[in-house]
Amino acid sequence: MSEEAVGPSPTPLWSDNPASRDLLGFADIAAPALEALAREKLDPVTIGVVGWWGSGKSTILRLIETSLREPGGGIVVVDTRPWEYDPATDPKATLIAEVLTALQARASESKTLGQDVKEQFAKLAGRVRWSKAITLVANSALSVSLPTIDHITGIFGSGDSPTDPTLQGFREEFAELLEKLPQIERVIVVVDDLDRCLPTSVIATLEAIKLFLSVPKMAFVLAYDDRLVTHAIAERYQPSTRALEMASEYLEKIVQIPVPVPTLGLGDTEAYLALTLLETHVDDDEAYASIVSHCDHQRHRGESRILDKLPAGAVPNSAQSDFQLAAMLAPILYRELGGNPRRLKRFLNAYWIRSSIAGRRGIKLDPAALAKLMVLEQVYPEEFGRVLGWLSDGELPNRLGDLEGAKKPAKGAAGADGSAKLREWAQLKPALGGVDLGPYLRLAASLHHVAAGAVALRADLRELADELSSRGDAARKKAQKAASARSLDDRIDLVRDLVRRLREEPQRQGDYGESIGVLGRTSAEVGTEAANLLREFDVSFVRPALPIRLVVDVKTPTPAMVELLREWLPSDRLQPQARRAIEEAAGDGGGGAA
Repeated sequence: MSEEAVGPSPTPLWSDNPASRDLLGFADIAAPALEALAREKLDPVTIGVVGWWGSGKSTILRLIETSLREPGGGIVVVDTRPWEYDPATDPKATLIAEVLTALQARASESKTLGQDVKEQFAKLAGRVRWSKAITLVANSALSVSLPTIDHITGIFGSGDSPTDPTLQGFREEFAELLEKLPQIERVIVVVDDLDRCLPTSVIATLEAIKLFLSVPKMAFVLAYDDRLVTHAIAERYQPSTRALEMASEYLEKIVQIPVPVPTLGLGDTEAYLALTLLETHVDDDEAYASIVSHCDHQRHRGESRILDKLPAGAVPNSAQSDFQLAAMLAPILYRELGGNPRRLKRFLNAYWIRSSIAGRRGIKLDPAALAKLMVLEQVYPEEFGRVLGWLSDGELPNRLGDLEGAKKPAKGAAGADGSAKLREWAQLKPALGGVDLGPYLRLAASLHHVAAGAVALRADLRELADELSSRGDAARKKAQKAASARSLDDRIDLVRDLVRRLREEPQRQGDYGESIGVLGRTSAEVGTEAANLLREFDVSFVRPALPIRLVVDVKTPTPAMVELLREWLPSDRLQPQARRAIEEAAGDGGGGAA
């Protein structure tokens, strides 16, 4: 394996929240929505930002909101997420209450707000509170039928009931209120994640918009996946065979201007991956913004290669490998992840997490090789399982070599046709046929709760390795005696397998350490091999049992093993208890010094 540390350079995980910076040129998608919102003749207008899960709808909403929120302006922006509402209360009333609260807060900034306006706010707010109270009681165990006003008053301890406690007539009164607020030019309600709501909340939200809030000066921007929202609305029309058709027609009556969110093309996929990774290398916001601006310029010119023609020196040397990584990953991730920004970001997060775990387990792997393996694991899970089978059967190097060399595989290898997906994956750079992938693949398999099989051992050695790993002292010591009598090559293979198991189960350092120590003392060659393999073990995971079993419990430990412990000793990542155990094992008075 490469001596380069596994994974990308140290980096934080990327948030799943809407992007704070537009890396995808979505300002061009937000622009027509902003233009429509600025046209008074369209009032009241409802705009739908329509796209699949993770396509960037929320990012576009944030761009729209940022453009609308001008200090001291006459626009009131109400940001809401109905899926967070308490389902026990009336979603319609909750949305209306949010609008009234935001509107009242802005109106209250005026020192000339009339008493009649204040009273009208109070009247409308009272209607909303009572509507929510009625729904709450009707949905609770306090009542099995719609409660009376007196009943609710008794429960909530208030005698301040309105003449009409329903929302009937609310729309007309709300329109009158807005007319009395000339300083308010427009109220824009931004509704995110509508597709996350339960069907009842989806319908309630749309009804609030259409039946109660759609008056002059009002505008709405909804973000949703039209497939999910249509199916939610269709629940109302069941069991009609035209339920979906009627639901689609219903949604069309609510949303006058749909704005589709585009999926990313190949060039945008590569640019998004590269720009996301680049954030970890560029501290200068202006330098980063200039690269993002260049990508926008390329889009406006109709260029398919978004990252081409970057000025010399724009990309730091430290980021060049990440740009190459993005170019390698883009074709497959573009096709298999559907150009979905959230799924791309999640892939990068999974890549970083895996690199961190592998590094702590002492597995060294070139970053590009790790990314290639992550593609296999996450994008082609069935093929990943097949590769694990090759590992168990000891056929992995030859199989990968054949695929990467584009050779015609033997009959039955990798499926009847050699697996088109595996062949395509294998052609990605770098080639892995000559790399020892066993430690990483077994780690990956364990994280997926899949059995990856043992190192490519003969059947008899595999059985002996299992006995050397036994939790029972008697069985383990019997196996150690048998293993010590094996040939040099067999003992080296067994040590390699035991170190591999130690990495995968670091909590069993005592058992594995004992067997490794016993085999290591059988010859200098075996002891040196064991020490070299253990050098890749993350020293922060070392527990007292490991050095004690490797050296103290072995009467004649090899010099290589004692030297290994002395190399571990200065590390500031070593746990105090482990440090004391190593000092005992490798010190002048310890068993290892004898």
